Amino acid sequence: MSCCKLSDVPAGCRVRVRRLCDRQGERGRLCALGITPGTELEVCSQGGACCVRVRDASLVLGDTLACDVYCEPVHSGQQLRD
Repeated sequence: MSCCKLSDVPAGCRVRVRRLCDRQGERGRLCALGITPGTELEVCSQGGACCVRVRDASLVLGDTLACDVYCEPVHSGQQLRD
């Protein structure tokens, strides 16, 4: 399965986080929000900000932070935009 940025995942898709950026501050913030490698999340909406459901919570990530999350589809039938 190919890895992509969370900011490129269309609304309605479920993905699994594979890795986070190497910048300590951003990585720490994502982990504090519950977005860690192996975590599944659902993208609720995109467009300037990325709204996701993770661990029974709704979060909104700015596009810059969403670009720091690398993920893959949970179901092979889902397609991600290029």
